[in-house]
Amino acid sequence: LHYFHHTSQRLPVAYRYSASKLEALRAKMQMATSISKTNQYVSNTAPQSSEGPAGSAAVGHPPLERRRPSQGQLTQAAAFPSPVPIVDIGVNLVDYSFRSDLKDVLQRAYDANVRALVVTGTCVRTSGAAAQLCDAQRDSCSLFFTAGVHPHNAKNCNETTLGELRRLAAHPRCVAIGECGLDFNRNFSPPDVQEKWFEAQVLLAKELRRPLFMHCRDAGEQFTNILSRHMPLPAAAVVHCFTGTRQELDTFLQLGLYIGITGWICDDRPERGGAELASLLAAIPRNRLMIETDAPYLVPRSIKPSKARPGRNEPALLPHVLMAAAAAIGISPEELGKSTTATACRVFGLPGDTLGLQHHHQDGVN
Repeated sequence: LHYFHHTSQRLPVAYRYSASKLEALRAKMQMATSISKTNQYVSNTAPQSSEGPAGSAAVGHPPLERRRPSQGQLTQAAAFPSPVPIVDIGVNLVDYSFRSDLKDVLQRAYDANVRALVVTGTCVRTSGAAAQLCDAQRDSCSLFFTAGVHPHNAKNCNETTLGELRRLAAHPRCVAIGECGLDFNRNFSPPDVQEKWFEAQVLLAKELRRPLFMHCRDAGEQFTNILSRHMPLPAAAVVHCFTGTRQELDTFLQLGLYIGITGWICDDRPERGGAELASLLAAIPRNRLMIETDAPYLVPRSIKPSKARPGRNEPALLPHVLMAAAAAIGISPEELGKSTTATACRVFGLPGDTLGLQHHHQDGVN
């Protein structure tokens, strides 16, 4: 009724509801509500019948309430284990959406054979929260984190930012400076401010001799210019969640950068370019490619039908990315899983021997 009343004011005169019509609708709704409450009362107070299901229906027991499965239940149903242990190199675990069930999220990841997670820091606050999470986590997956400022948050940087990041980088579980970079697609921070703080973080990574975990969207030229000024870098640099063109990919590879691939390649909508991105994977050297979820974002759209697809991504769904990437390259998921895990351990200095990943080194993938 509320909808009819308000939308009718924006419809042509011939389609508007008169006051008398609205009153009639209100009366019908009130009567229906009254009948519903009465039936519920009768159902709850009537004695149980001894005639089984038929008798129960006869006395008016209400049908079982149909509820949509929770995000965790949907993820559990869609998840499957990777054939080999794998590493999620980019997951926003300190996002608010994980606040109520983080322990279950980590257990589902472990059950899917995702043995290590790199928690993304996107500002001083989230980088600090990631450090605290790593300190607190002792079960299931091994957690590590990055410390940095995302280009969206560059406008909030001040004279204390680099000092705070330097302090966080000293944490034994901090494996990279980032997420830093440029995003000229939405420009939540002015471009010149983004450039200033991206370059500042590149210099910090050089000073500390730490890897870089980077973001680039619609800013390939300026991104490359800034990095080129500071080559060679003393440690690896990763372009996370790569969604660029073949030209950008070639430029990044020529600079010696590593590439992170997400569930973007699972998106079959033509306007999203998932198929085009998947077609580029074979051009990436195997020892430069890693996989990630970027959870809670980028739920793999290979989960079908859509009603079975969670609204929140989780590390437990990383095997979907592995399967799609392996198919795009033309190799087995096991082979790609071994190489991406070995690369992640090498780039971020993860202790493979303590993650159950010893066989990767024995296979010589590293």
